[in-house]
Amino acid sequence: VFIEKRQLRSHTACTGTKPKAPIEYIFLPQAECRNFIKVLLLRNNNVLFVCGTNAFNPVCSDYSMDYLEPMGDNISGMARCPYDPKHANVGLFTGGMLFTATVTDFLAIDAVIYRSLGDNPTLRTVKHDSKWFKEPYFVHAVEWKNHVYFFFREIAMEFNYLEKMVVSRVARVCKNDMGGSQRVLEKQWTSFLKARLNCSVPGDYHFYFNVIQSVTDILEIEGRPMVLAIFSTPTNSIPGSAVCAYDMAQIASVFEGRFREQKSPESIWTPVPEELVPKPRPGCCAAPGMQHNSSSLFPDEILNFVKTHPLMDESVPSLGNAPWIIRSVARYQLRKIVVDNAAGPGRNYTVVFLGSDSGTVLKFLIRANLSASSSPARASSHSLLLEEFETYPSDKCGKDATGERKLLSMELDKATGSLLLAFPPCVVRAPVARCHQHSTCMKNCLASNDPYCGWTPEGSCIFVERNTRLAFEQDIGGIKTSYLGDCEGLLTESFVDEPNGLVSVNLLVISSVAAFVIGAVISGFSVCWFIGHRDRKELARRRDKENILAHGESVVSVSRLGDRRTRGPGSQPENLLAPLMQNGWPKGLIKMGQHDLDSGVLPTPEQTPLQQKRYPKPLPSHLSPLVHRPCGTRSSYGSELPITPHDSPDRRRVVSAPTGDTGNQWNPEKLNFNSNSTGNKGSAHLRRTHTFNSGEGQAPHARAQRTSTPGPHHTLTDYSHLLKYSGAERTPSSVK
Repeated sequence: VFIEKRQLRSHTACTGTKPKAPIEYIFLPQAECRNFIKVLLLRNNNVLFVCGTNAFNPVCSDYSMDYLEPMGDNISGMARCPYDPKHANVGLFTGGMLFTATVTDFLAIDAVIYRSLGDNPTLRTVKHDSKWFKEPYFVHAVEWKNHVYFFFREIAMEFNYLEKMVVSRVARVCKNDMGGSQRVLEKQWTSFLKARLNCSVPGDYHFYFNVIQSVTDILEIEGRPMVLAIFSTPTNSIPGSAVCAYDMAQIASVFEGRFREQKSPESIWTPVPEELVPKPRPGCCAAPGMQHNSSSLFPDEILNFVKTHPLMDESVPSLGNAPWIIRSVARYQLRKIVVDNAAGPGRNYTVVFLGSDSGTVLKFLIRANLSASSSPARASSHSLLLEEFETYPSDKCGKDATGERKLLSMELDKATGSLLLAFPPCVVRAPVARCHQHSTCMKNCLASNDPYCGWTPEGSCIFVERNTRLAFEQDIGGIKTSYLGDCEGLLTESFVDEPNGLVSVNLLVISSVAAFVIGAVISGFSVCWFIGHRDRKELARRRDKENILAHGESVVSVSRLGDRRTRGPGSQPENLLAPLMQNGWPKGLIKMGQHDLDSGVLPTPEQTPLQQKRYPKPLPSHLSPLVHRPCGTRSSYGSELPITPHDSPDRRRVVSAPTGDTGNQWNPEKLNFNSNSTGNKGSAHLRRTHTFNSGEGQAPHARAQRTSTPGPHHTLTDYSHLLKYSGAERTPSSVK
């Protein structure tokens, strides 16, 4: 590292005095219990001011620039250096006084802007007041005229109705502030004011970049003092970064505007009317010749107003009311910025270097249209991306991990024309330009628009030194390259070794196309196989159904069986009635084979026999309703049951029986359930009146009277006379 052309040497004195006994913090990581240098400032030409965390016990000391030897005793680093190396801090020396912004406690609760050393009294901001600070993160500090400006981001209290909203701020204090009176703001700033920095894309609804990341020192660009800052979107938002420029004169004018106040904790923030602002104006710097030549002499009214109204109503607009550079790249976000406002051999170009969080550097050429007479709102600029290159050498700095590639700091060394980039494991020096990439082509060298490169008469593209006397040619405007022919190729080279895992674009395209074709073919075969398998499965299911229908010959329709036996010669009536099983089928059917059944006839739902009804015991003849019923109406035993409506072609009752010989002869006497065990052979069997399908015939036999002798049901009625009818005529209807 080079500081004013003096090389810093490693020295044991830079680590500070070692404690007599080792201090151990069991609850802290071992890596953080070291002495991290957080403040490194030039106090004057001969003294270097250094502060370190010193294992969470910050200390500061002076060192000589010649030998880097400690000078004097160590002093406390509280409010000058943070306890934790992860906490942010900024500082600068001006007028022999140290202005710092950091936290004063281990938990980073008490944020402070602190002035120490020098002849003036020590001052700080109000402690634990959310109107002054709300979880700030300090980024940079600059000196301009009578004030010191601090750039930071914090949670905005004026947008507390939006929960936590982070905004960027700029605050200022007077260098000669002496603090308040003993009653109000004693040993505290009386000139502290803050305003919001506006970096947004204009439109009907502005798109804001609210998180400030890095700020440059004050630069002179076309005669205007300004600062350039990097802003980004929050981590939970759309990734994007922007570079905005701010005129220092415009920043100062905002602090001369209206104040903003909150009258109650539940109310919103509103502007303070000008007539309510006390005189002299709060926040001004006291000076000799004024009514109050010291801030300690201000009236309490002014001091109380400053204490309760630190926020300005207006925001600081960026030059041109728009960002100069916008990058919405998801691969990285921009974190560091350095500017060379005197680039090129004529020192008349502005080049901006932007460092990302992973070490990628983007170089832009800025063409600003800024005149001293024009207003900041009319200012315009044009940015041109010159190149993008990697700076982290994994072969020299270690593993290419995310934590090790984090860019900690970036500085511009104008003397050597290089960038200094600090990473956790190493520090890298990178040239500001790579002109040798265009050595073989004049058009590429001129069309690069790089103010650091020039084409020589010898036919080479070289890095042009400042105030060089060599002959060279440049074309920053892009006019001279129109007549030049195209180059055959472009030599690309980086000072960092490329990873071995990179592949060419052609190979990537070919691989993608091949993968798509193979995937399409495999998908087509898979779909065809699936459709064929589904069809085969459906066909097999249909065949199973047909086989079941073809071989299910356990029962036969009586009507079909009657037709076949009527047509066959010598057909004899078979025994249709047999002892029935529980399901209503004859027991003799179990002994028959499949060859005795009609394979072409299957039972249908209409032909399925109903379960045999169990009738109650008959009443005595003198009580039976059958005796007193009219003769013209049909009745049956158990006429108290519900009467069944007349049959229809769709509602038929069929009695099914086996076709083969069961081997048992039918004997009415044995199956007569209507007689007693002794038998009553003289009793007439019960016959039913049949309604045929044609609706024309009736049974020729008259209905027989039931026996009046009560007894158990142990006999069956003879239905063999039904076999003389054909199948169509013999289908009985349901019982009425």
